[in-house]
Amino acid sequence: RRFEIQTVGSETKDVVQGPGVTGRQPILKPGESFEYTSTAPLSVKPLLEKTDVVARMEGEYNFVLLGDDGSTPISSTPLQAKMGQFHFILPEAGK
Repeated sequence: RRFEIQTVGSETKDVVQGPGVTGRQPILKPGESFEYTSTAPLSVKPLLEKTDVVARMEGEYNFVLLGDDGSTPISSTPLQAKMGQFHFILPEAGK
């Protein structure tokens, strides 16, 4: 996985990358899903007078398809699922 997080008002992006999510690499069979909760440390000084958005995030997950034995990858090249950009909004800002 690889994500870029950009705080509103900053030109730099923090990059989070590495294998798995929250320390896990789930194996899913057709029709199964995996959900997780994670946090992202944000060093923000919100520009609430201008926007409710404090940061933006986008990235991708890499995955492999496994053969019928459930453990041997069909290909050595991972596939990629892109995650579109979404926004971090402070709860108080939405009130």
